[in-house]
Amino acid sequence: MERRAFLLLIVGYFLAILFGALLLLLPVSRRGPLSFTDAFFTATSAICVTGLIVKDTPVFFTLFGKVVILTLIQLGGIGYITLAGIFLHRLRRSLIFPEMIAQGFPELKPGFAFFFARRVVLYTFLIESAGIALLFLAFSKYFPPHLAFQHAVFQAISAFCNAGFSTFSDSLMSFRGDPFVNIVVILLIILGGLGFYVLNEIAEFIKMRSVFKSASKRPSSEEPSRKIFRFSTHTKAVLTWTFILIVAGFVLILLFEFNNSFRQFTTSEKILASLFQSVTPRTCGFNTVDFSLLTPATLSIIMLLMYIGGSPGGTAGGVKTNTFALAFLWIFHYLKGYKNVYLFKRRISDVAVEKAILILILSATYLFLSYLIIISSDKRALSLHSPLEIAFEVVSAFGTVGLSTGSRIFSYVSLSADFNVLSKWIIILLMIVGKVGVLSVATYMIERAKVEIGFPEDRYIVG
Repeated sequence: MERRAFLLLIVGYFLAILFGALLLLLPVSRRGPLSFTDAFFTATSAICVTGLIVKDTPVFFTLFGKVVILTLIQLGGIGYITLAGIFLHRLRRSLIFPEMIAQGFPELKPGFAFFFARRVVLYTFLIESAGIALLFLAFSKYFPPHLAFQHAVFQAISAFCNAGFSTFSDSLMSFRGDPFVNIVVILLIILGGLGFYVLNEIAEFIKMRSVFKSASKRPSSEEPSRKIFRFSTHTKAVLTWTFILIVAGFVLILLFEFNNSFRQFTTSEKILASLFQSVTPRTCGFNTVDFSLLTPATLSIIMLLMYIGGSPGGTAGGVKTNTFALAFLWIFHYLKGYKNVYLFKRRISDVAVEKAILILILSATYLFLSYLIIISSDKRALSLHSPLEIAFEVVSAFGTVGLSTGSRIFSYVSLSADFNVLSKWIIILLMIVGKVGVLSVATYMIERAKVEIGFPEDRYIVG
Protein backbone atom coordinates (compact mmCIF):
# COMPACT_ATOMS: atom_id res chain seq x y z
CA MET A 1 0.00 0.00 0.00
CA GLU A 2 2.82 2.42 0.90
CA ARG A 3 4.59 1.96 -2.47
CA ARG A 4 1.33 2.39 -4.33
CA ALA A 5 0.50 5.51 -2.32
CA PHE A 6 3.93 7.00 -2.96
CA LEU A 7 3.69 6.27 -6.68
CA LEU A 8 0.31 8.01 -6.80
CA LEU A 9 1.83 10.95 -4.92
CA ILE A 10 4.72 11.31 -7.39
CA VAL A 11 2.52 10.86 -10.47
CA GLY A 12 0.07 13.42 -9.11
CA TYR A 13 2.82 15.98 -8.51
CA PHE A 14 4.31 15.35 -11.95
CA LEU A 15 0.96 15.78 -13.71
CA ALA A 16 0.18 18.94 -11.72
CA ILE A 17 3.61 20.39 -12.54
CA LEU A 18 3.28 19.45 -16.21
CA PHE A 19 -0.19 20.97 -16.45
CA GLY A 20 1.03 24.12 -14.72
CA ALA A 21 4.03 24.35 -17.05
CA LEU A 22 1.80 24.03 -20.12
CA LEU A 23 -0.44 26.81 -18.81
CA LEU A 24 2.58 29.04 -18.24
CA LEU A 25 3.71 28.39 -21.81
CA LEU A 26 0.48 29.87 -23.15
CA PRO A 27 0.91 33.36 -24.67
CA VAL A 28 -1.77 34.67 -22.29
CA SER A 29 0.47 33.77 -19.32
CA ARG A 30 3.69 35.53 -20.28
CA ARG A 31 5.18 38.66 -21.80
CA GLY A 32 8.14 37.07 -23.54
CA PRO A 33 9.70 33.81 -24.75
CA LEU A 34 9.74 30.94 -22.27
CA SER A 35 11.45 27.58 -22.74
CA PHE A 36 9.84 24.34 -21.59
CA THR A 37 12.62 23.86 -19.03
CA ASP A 38 12.02 27.30 -17.51
CA ALA A 39 8.24 26.76 -17.51
CA PHE A 40 8.65 23.36 -15.82
CA PHE A 41 11.13 24.91 -13.37
CA THR A 42 8.67 27.67 -12.43
CA ALA A 43 5.75 25.25 -12.05
CA THR A 44 7.87 22.91 -9.91
CA SER A 45 9.06 25.78 -7.74
CA ALA A 46 5.44 26.86 -7.24
CA ILE A 47 3.85 23.51 -6.43
CA CYS A 48 6.82 22.48 -4.27
CA VAL A 49 6.39 25.89 -2.54
CA THR A 50 10.04 26.75 -3.09
CA GLY A 51 10.25 30.21 -4.63
CA LEU A 52 13.35 29.90 -6.80
CA ILE A 53 12.66 31.81 -10.03
CA VAL A 54 14.31 32.01 -13.44
CA LYS A 55 11.94 34.76 -14.63
CA ASP A 56 11.00 37.94 -12.78
CA THR A 57 7.48 36.94 -11.63
CA PRO A 58 5.76 40.38 -11.46
CA VAL A 59 7.30 41.60 -14.73
CA PHE A 60 7.45 38.53 -16.96
CA PHE A 61 4.13 36.87 -16.13
CA THR A 62 0.72 38.38 -16.84
CA LEU A 63 -2.15 38.42 -14.35
CA PHE A 64 -3.29 35.05 -15.72
CA GLY A 65 0.22 33.65 -15.29
CA LYS A 66 0.36 34.91 -11.72
CA VAL A 67 -3.00 33.27 -10.98
CA VAL A 68 -1.62 29.98 -12.34
CA ILE A 69 1.44 30.28 -10.10
CA LEU A 70 -0.66 31.20 -7.06
CA THR A 71 -2.98 28.24 -7.68
CA LEU A 72 -0.01 25.89 -7.86
CA ILE A 73 1.35 27.38 -4.62
CA GLN A 74 -1.98 26.83 -2.85
CA LEU A 75 -2.22 23.31 -4.25
CA GLY A 76 1.28 22.53 -3.08
CA GLY A 77 0.79 24.19 0.30
CA ILE A 78 -2.35 22.32 1.30
CA GLY A 79 -1.37 19.24 -0.65
CA TYR A 80 -3.21 17.86 -3.65
CA ILE A 81 -3.59 14.58 -1.78
CA THR A 82 -5.57 16.37 0.95
CA LEU A 83 -7.87 18.07 -1.54
CA ALA A 84 -8.28 14.99 -3.73
CA GLY A 85 -8.90 12.87 -0.65
CA ILE A 86 -11.78 15.09 0.46
CA PHE A 87 -13.24 15.13 -3.04
CA LEU A 88 -13.04 11.38 -3.55
CA HIS A 89 -14.37 10.75 -0.07
CA ARG A 90 -17.48 12.66 -1.11
CA LEU A 91 -17.79 10.30 -4.06
CA ARG A 92 -17.08 7.29 -1.80
CA ARG A 93 -14.36 6.03 -4.09
CA SER A 94 -11.29 6.57 -1.92
CA LEU A 95 -9.49 3.46 -0.79
CA ILE A 96 -5.92 4.70 -0.59
CA PHE A 97 -6.24 8.39 0.29
CA PRO A 98 -6.80 7.91 4.05
CA GLU A 99 -3.44 6.17 4.39
CA MET A 100 -1.76 8.82 2.22
CA ILE A 101 -3.19 11.73 4.20
CA ALA A 102 -2.26 10.05 7.47
CA GLN A 103 1.35 9.61 6.33
CA GLY A 104 1.73 13.38 6.23
CA PHE A 105 0.71 13.91 9.85
CA PRO A 106 2.23 12.29 12.94
CA GLU A 107 0.06 10.22 15.26
CA LEU A 108 -2.87 10.47 12.86
CA LYS A 109 -4.96 7.36 12.23
CA PRO A 110 -6.36 6.79 8.72
CA GLY A 111 -9.90 6.76 10.11
CA PHE A 112 -9.42 10.33 11.29
CA ALA A 113 -7.78 11.43 8.03
CA PHE A 114 -10.73 13.01 6.23
CA PHE A 115 -11.95 14.88 9.29
CA PHE A 116 -8.45 16.24 9.78
CA ALA A 117 -8.08 17.07 6.07
CA ARG A 118 -11.19 19.24 6.28
CA ARG A 119 -9.63 21.01 9.24
CA VAL A 120 -6.47 21.62 7.22
CA VAL A 121 -8.52 23.43 4.58
CA LEU A 122 -10.37 25.39 7.29
CA TYR A 123 -7.17 26.47 9.07
CA THR A 124 -5.62 27.45 5.75
CA PHE A 125 -8.63 29.56 4.79
CA LEU A 126 -8.85 31.32 8.17
CA ILE A 127 -5.14 32.08 8.50
CA GLU A 128 -4.70 33.20 4.91
CA SER A 129 -7.84 35.36 5.11
CA ALA A 130 -6.51 37.08 8.23
CA GLY A 131 -3.16 37.57 6.52
CA ILE A 132 -4.80 39.04 3.42
CA ALA A 133 -6.84 41.49 5.50
CA LEU A 134 -3.83 42.66 7.52
CA LEU A 135 -1.53 43.00 4.53
CA PHE A 136 -4.25 44.84 2.61
CA LEU A 137 -4.31 47.43 5.38
CA ALA A 138 -0.52 47.70 5.21
CA PHE A 139 -0.24 47.88 1.42
CA SER A 140 -3.09 50.41 1.17
CA LYS A 141 -0.59 53.03 2.34
CA TYR A 142 1.52 52.43 -0.76
CA PHE A 143 -0.85 51.31 -3.53
CA PRO A 144 -4.37 51.90 -4.87
CA PRO A 145 -6.97 49.53 -3.32
CA HIS A 146 -7.11 47.07 -6.24
CA LEU A 147 -3.30 46.71 -6.37
CA ALA A 148 -3.04 46.56 -2.58
CA PHE A 149 -5.54 43.68 -2.58
CA GLN A 150 -3.67 41.79 -5.33
CA HIS A 151 -0.36 42.14 -3.51
CA ALA A 152 -1.96 41.17 -0.19
CA VAL A 153 -3.53 38.00 -1.60
CA PHE A 154 -0.33 36.85 -3.31
CA GLN A 155 1.99 37.64 -0.38
CA ALA A 156 -0.32 36.15 2.27
CA ILE A 157 -0.84 32.84 0.47
CA SER A 158 2.82 32.64 -0.50
CA ALA A 159 3.93 33.35 3.08
CA PHE A 160 1.61 30.83 4.76
CA CYS A 161 2.42 28.16 2.17
CA ASN A 162 6.11 28.96 2.70
CA ALA A 163 6.54 29.53 -1.03
CA GLY A 164 8.47 32.79 -1.29
CA PHE A 165 7.02 33.88 -4.63
CA SER A 166 6.33 37.60 -4.65
CA THR A 167 4.61 40.18 -6.82
CA PHE A 168 7.49 42.53 -5.99
CA SER A 169 10.68 42.14 -8.01
CA ASP A 170 12.85 42.77 -4.94
CA SER A 171 10.74 40.45 -2.75
CA LEU A 172 10.01 42.46 0.42
CA MET A 173 13.17 44.58 0.50
CA SER A 174 11.13 47.75 -0.04
CA PHE A 175 9.28 47.03 3.23
CA ARG A 176 12.38 46.38 5.33
CA GLY A 177 11.55 49.30 7.61
CA ASP A 178 7.81 48.56 7.92
CA PRO A 179 7.32 46.68 11.22
CA PHE A 180 3.68 45.83 10.48
CA VAL A 181 4.41 44.10 7.15
CA ASN A 182 7.40 42.29 8.65
CA ILE A 183 5.51 40.97 11.68
CA VAL A 184 2.47 39.83 9.67
CA VAL A 185 4.61 37.95 7.15
CA ILE A 186 6.77 36.46 9.92
CA LEU A 187 3.66 35.15 11.72
CA LEU A 188 2.28 33.66 8.50
CA ILE A 189 5.59 31.91 7.81
CA ILE A 190 5.80 30.50 11.34
CA LEU A 191 2.18 29.30 11.35
CA GLY A 192 2.66 27.58 8.00
CA GLY A 193 5.90 26.00 9.19
CA LEU A 194 4.56 24.66 12.49
CA GLY A 195 2.48 22.00 10.78
CA PHE A 196 -1.27 21.42 10.74
CA TYR A 197 -1.08 18.83 13.51
CA VAL A 198 0.42 21.43 15.86
CA LEU A 199 -2.09 24.07 14.74
CA ASN A 200 -4.90 21.62 15.48
CA GLU A 201 -3.64 20.99 19.02
CA ILE A 202 -3.24 24.72 19.65
CA ALA A 203 -6.80 25.28 18.39
CA GLU A 204 -8.10 22.53 20.69
CA PHE A 205 -6.21 24.08 23.62
CA ILE A 206 -7.69 27.54 22.95
CA LYS A 207 -11.15 26.04 22.53
CA MET A 208 -10.92 24.18 25.84
CA ARG A 209 -9.75 27.28 27.72
CA SER A 210 -12.58 29.39 26.27
CA VAL A 211 -15.14 26.74 27.24
CA PHE A 212 -13.79 26.63 30.79
CA LYS A 213 -13.81 30.43 31.14
CA SER A 214 -17.39 30.72 29.88
CA ALA A 215 -18.50 27.94 32.23
CA SER A 216 -16.77 29.54 35.23
CA LYS A 217 -18.72 32.79 34.69
CA ARG A 218 -22.10 31.08 34.94
CA PRO A 219 -23.80 31.20 38.36
CA SER A 220 -23.50 27.76 39.84
CA SER A 221 -23.06 26.21 43.23
CA GLU A 222 -20.37 23.92 41.92
CA GLU A 223 -16.97 24.89 40.60
CA PRO A 224 -16.62 23.91 36.91
CA SER A 225 -14.36 20.92 36.44
CA ARG A 226 -11.25 21.71 34.46
CA LYS A 227 -10.29 19.08 31.93
CA ILE A 228 -6.53 18.86 31.75
CA PHE A 229 -5.22 19.40 28.24
CA ARG A 230 -1.84 17.89 27.45
CA PHE A 231 0.11 18.80 24.37
CA SER A 232 1.64 15.82 22.60
CA THR A 233 5.40 15.29 22.69
CA HIS A 234 5.44 16.15 18.99
CA THR A 235 3.81 19.55 19.52
CA LYS A 236 5.99 20.42 22.52
CA ALA A 237 9.09 19.48 20.53
CA VAL A 238 8.03 21.51 17.48
CA LEU A 239 7.31 24.63 19.53
CA THR A 240 10.56 24.27 21.47
CA TRP A 241 12.84 23.72 18.46
CA THR A 242 11.10 26.45 16.47
CA PHE A 243 11.69 28.97 19.25
CA ILE A 244 15.33 27.91 19.72
CA LEU A 245 16.16 28.06 16.00
CA ILE A 246 14.51 31.46 15.49
CA VAL A 247 16.26 33.01 18.50
CA ALA A 248 19.64 31.46 17.68
CA GLY A 249 19.40 32.50 14.03
CA PHE A 250 18.35 36.02 15.00
CA VAL A 251 21.28 36.50 17.40
CA LEU A 252 23.90 35.10 15.01
CA ILE A 253 22.67 37.02 11.95
CA LEU A 254 22.53 40.26 13.94
CA LEU A 255 26.03 39.59 15.27
CA PHE A 256 27.61 38.87 11.88
CA GLU A 257 25.79 41.54 9.85
CA PHE A 258 25.45 44.40 12.36
CA ASN A 259 28.46 46.26 10.98
CA ASN A 260 28.55 44.60 7.57
CA SER A 261 25.57 44.48 5.19
CA PHE A 262 23.33 46.06 7.88
CA ARG A 263 25.65 48.96 8.68
CA GLN A 264 23.49 51.50 6.79
CA PHE A 265 20.29 50.38 8.55
CA THR A 266 18.74 52.02 11.58
CA THR A 267 18.77 50.02 14.82
CA SER A 268 15.12 49.01 14.40
CA GLU A 269 15.79 47.94 10.79
CA LYS A 270 18.76 45.83 11.91
CA ILE A 271 16.60 44.05 14.47
CA LEU A 272 13.72 43.52 12.03
CA ALA A 273 16.05 42.36 9.25
CA SER A 274 17.82 39.89 11.55
CA LEU A 275 14.52 38.47 12.82
CA PHE A 276 13.02 38.22 9.33
CA GLN A 277 16.13 36.55 7.86
CA SER A 278 16.11 34.09 10.78
CA VAL A 279 12.49 33.08 10.14
CA THR A 280 12.36 33.01 6.33
CA PRO A 281 14.85 30.13 5.82
CA ARG A 282 12.29 27.86 7.52
CA THR A 283 11.27 27.58 4.67
CA CYS A 284 9.64 30.53 2.96
CA GLY A 285 12.08 32.40 0.73
CA PHE A 286 10.99 36.00 1.17
CA ASN A 287 13.85 38.37 1.91
CA THR A 288 14.16 41.95 3.11
CA VAL A 289 17.91 42.26 2.44
CA ASP A 290 20.18 41.54 -0.53
CA PHE A 291 21.59 38.06 0.09
CA SER A 292 24.51 38.66 -2.27
CA LEU A 293 25.86 41.15 0.31
CA LEU A 294 25.75 38.78 3.30
CA THR A 295 28.96 37.45 4.81
CA PRO A 296 29.97 33.80 4.24
CA ALA A 297 29.34 33.13 7.94
CA THR A 298 25.74 34.36 7.68
CA LEU A 299 25.15 32.41 4.46
CA SER A 300 26.42 29.28 6.21
CA ILE A 301 24.05 29.82 9.14
CA ILE A 302 21.12 30.34 6.78
CA MET A 303 22.12 27.20 4.85
CA LEU A 304 21.85 25.21 8.08
CA LEU A 305 18.43 26.74 8.83
CA MET A 306 17.27 25.93 5.27
CA TYR A 307 18.53 22.36 5.63
CA ILE A 308 16.63 21.90 8.89
CA GLY A 309 13.50 23.55 7.49
CA GLY A 310 10.11 23.56 9.19
CA SER A 311 8.08 20.96 11.04
CA PRO A 312 6.33 17.76 9.90
CA GLY A 313 2.80 17.90 8.52
CA GLY A 314 2.96 21.52 7.38
CA THR A 315 3.80 23.58 4.32
CA ALA A 316 7.54 23.81 5.02
CA GLY A 317 10.33 21.66 3.61
CA GLY A 318 13.79 20.59 4.80
CA VAL A 319 14.67 17.56 6.88
CA LYS A 320 12.30 18.98 9.55
CA THR A 321 13.00 20.38 13.01
CA ASN A 322 12.09 17.20 14.91
CA THR A 323 14.34 15.07 12.70
CA PHE A 324 17.39 17.26 13.22
CA ALA A 325 16.72 17.70 16.93
CA LEU A 326 16.20 13.97 17.49
CA ALA A 327 19.53 13.15 15.83
CA PHE A 328 21.22 15.80 17.98
CA LEU A 329 19.60 14.39 21.12
CA TRP A 330 20.72 10.88 20.18
CA ILE A 331 24.34 12.06 19.96
CA PHE A 332 24.02 13.83 23.32
CA HIS A 333 22.44 10.83 25.05
CA TYR A 334 24.98 8.44 23.51
CA LEU A 335 27.89 10.54 24.79
CA LYS A 336 26.22 10.61 28.21
CA GLY A 337 26.12 6.81 28.17
CA TYR A 338 22.35 6.42 27.81
CA LYS A 339 20.93 3.57 25.78
CA ASN A 340 17.71 5.42 24.97
CA VAL A 341 16.70 8.94 23.93
CA TYR A 342 14.40 10.83 26.29
CA LEU A 343 12.37 13.95 25.55
CA PHE A 344 9.89 15.70 27.86
CA LYS A 345 9.98 12.71 30.24
CA ARG A 346 9.12 10.32 27.42
CA ARG A 347 11.29 7.66 25.80
CA ILE A 348 11.56 8.06 22.03
CA SER A 349 11.31 4.81 20.07
CA ASP A 350 14.42 3.37 18.44
CA VAL A 351 12.58 3.34 15.11
CA ALA A 352 12.09 7.11 15.24
CA VAL A 353 15.76 7.68 16.13
CA GLU A 354 16.98 5.41 13.32
CA LYS A 355 14.65 7.14 10.86
CA ALA A 356 15.95 10.58 11.87
CA ILE A 357 19.60 9.57 11.43
CA LEU A 358 18.81 7.88 8.11
CA ILE A 359 17.07 11.00 6.79
CA LEU A 360 20.07 13.17 7.68
CA ILE A 361 22.54 10.78 6.03
CA LEU A 362 20.46 10.32 2.87
CA SER A 363 19.72 14.03 2.47
CA ALA A 364 23.35 15.05 3.03
CA THR A 365 24.50 12.46 0.48
CA TYR A 366 21.92 13.58 -2.07
CA LEU A 367 22.84 17.23 -1.59
CA PHE A 368 26.55 16.50 -2.01
CA LEU A 369 26.03 14.47 -5.20
CA SER A 370 23.77 17.15 -6.70
CA TYR A 371 26.28 19.87 -5.84
CA LEU A 372 29.12 17.78 -7.29
CA ILE A 373 27.32 17.27 -10.61
CA ILE A 374 26.52 20.98 -10.95
CA ILE A 375 30.03 22.30 -10.23
CA SER A 376 31.60 19.67 -12.50
CA SER A 377 29.25 20.16 -15.46
CA ASP A 378 28.31 23.85 -15.34
CA LYS A 379 31.50 25.80 -16.02
CA ARG A 380 29.69 29.06 -16.74
CA ALA A 381 27.90 29.06 -13.41
CA LEU A 382 31.14 28.26 -11.61
CA SER A 383 32.86 31.18 -13.36
CA LEU A 384 30.09 33.56 -12.27
CA HIS A 385 29.49 32.33 -8.73
CA SER A 386 31.53 31.06 -5.80
CA PRO A 387 31.20 27.42 -4.70
CA LEU A 388 29.47 28.67 -1.53
CA GLU A 389 26.81 30.52 -3.54
CA ILE A 390 26.13 27.44 -5.67
CA ALA A 391 25.93 25.25 -2.55
CA PHE A 392 23.52 27.80 -1.06
CA GLU A 393 21.27 27.44 -4.13
CA VAL A 394 21.37 23.63 -3.92
CA VAL A 395 20.39 23.60 -0.23
CA SER A 396 17.69 26.22 -0.90
CA ALA A 397 16.15 23.99 -3.57
CA PHE A 398 16.22 20.85 -1.42
CA GLY A 399 14.80 22.71 1.57
CA THR A 400 12.09 24.17 -0.73
CA VAL A 401 13.09 27.61 0.56
CA GLY A 402 13.71 29.82 -2.47
CA LEU A 403 16.38 32.09 -1.00
CA SER A 404 19.20 32.88 -3.41
CA THR A 405 22.24 35.10 -3.78
CA GLY A 406 20.86 36.06 -7.19
CA SER A 407 21.81 35.93 -10.84
CA ARG A 408 24.86 37.73 -12.21
CA ILE A 409 23.33 37.95 -15.70
CA PHE A 410 19.65 38.78 -15.13
CA SER A 411 17.97 41.13 -12.68
CA TYR A 412 15.62 40.07 -9.88
CA VAL A 413 15.89 36.31 -10.45
CA SER A 414 17.56 33.43 -8.61
CA LEU A 415 21.05 32.13 -9.25
CA SER A 416 19.41 29.16 -11.00
CA ALA A 417 18.78 31.43 -14.00
CA ASP A 418 22.54 31.27 -14.68
CA PHE A 419 22.57 27.45 -14.72
CA ASN A 420 22.64 25.36 -17.89
CA VAL A 421 19.76 23.02 -18.74
CA LEU A 422 21.23 20.02 -16.89
CA SER A 423 21.79 22.02 -13.71
CA LYS A 424 18.24 23.39 -13.85
CA TRP A 425 16.82 19.87 -14.04
CA ILE A 426 18.97 18.86 -11.08
CA ILE A 427 17.47 21.77 -9.14
CA ILE A 428 14.00 20.64 -10.26
CA LEU A 429 14.66 17.14 -8.89
CA LEU A 430 16.01 18.63 -5.67
CA MET A 431 12.80 20.58 -5.18
CA ILE A 432 10.61 17.53 -5.82
CA VAL A 433 12.63 15.23 -3.55
CA GLY A 434 12.72 17.94 -0.90
CA LYS A 435 8.94 18.19 -1.08
CA VAL A 436 8.02 14.49 -0.96
CA GLY A 437 10.89 13.44 1.34
CA VAL A 438 14.24 11.85 0.62
CA LEU A 439 13.46 8.80 2.77
CA SER A 440 10.22 8.16 0.86
CA VAL A 441 12.10 8.31 -2.44
CA ALA A 442 14.86 5.98 -1.23
CA THR A 443 12.35 3.52 0.23
CA TYR A 444 10.43 3.40 -3.04
CA MET A 445 13.57 2.94 -5.17
CA ILE A 446 15.00 0.14 -3.01
CA GLU A 447 12.75 -2.88 -2.63
CA ARG A 448 12.22 -3.87 0.99
CA ALA A 449 13.37 -7.33 2.05
CA LYS A 450 10.50 -9.67 2.92
CA VAL A 451 12.67 -11.91 5.10
CA GLU A 452 15.80 -10.88 6.99
CA ILE A 453 18.57 -13.48 6.83
CA GLY A 454 20.55 -13.90 10.07
CA PHE A 455 24.33 -14.30 10.22
CA PRO A 456 26.80 -14.79 13.09
CA GLU A 457 27.86 -11.58 14.85
CA ASP A 458 31.44 -10.42 14.38
CA ARG A 459 33.67 -7.59 15.60
CA TYR A 460 33.91 -4.48 13.42
CA ILE A 461 36.38 -1.75 14.35
CA VAL A 462 35.15 1.84 13.97
CA GLY A 463 36.55 5.24 14.95
